[in-house]
Amino acid sequence: MSQPFSGLVARLALSDEEALAIFELDALGAIAGEVAHRPEIQILDVLTAEAAELLGEGALARWIRAGQPPARPIDRLLAGDFGAFEDALARRVDEVA
Repeated sequence: MSQPFSGLVARLALSDEEALAIFELDALGAIAGEVAHRPEIQILDVLTAEAAELLGEGALARWIRAGQPPARPIDRLLAGDFGAFEDALARRVDEVA
C-alpha cells in the first residue's frame, strides 16, 4: 500500500472494506499502491495527520464513529462527501484549539 493511503487508513482505524469502499479501490490495486488517481487520499492524509497531532493519538479513530448515522464523519466518508468530512474535521480541530 502507498504510504499516504496506509497512513490514512491506520490513523482513522478504517477496516479494509471501509477503505476500499470510501476510495472506490479494488484490493489488489490498493495493495500495489495504485491510488494516485484518487487525489483526496493525499489531501485527507495531510489534513488528518495535522489533526492527529492536535487531538492526540487515537482521537480521530474515535471521532469518526461518534454520533448517530448518517451524521457521523465515517458516514460522510462512505458517502464520498469529502467536503463535508473536511468541514467536520475543521470544526472538531477548532473545538480543541
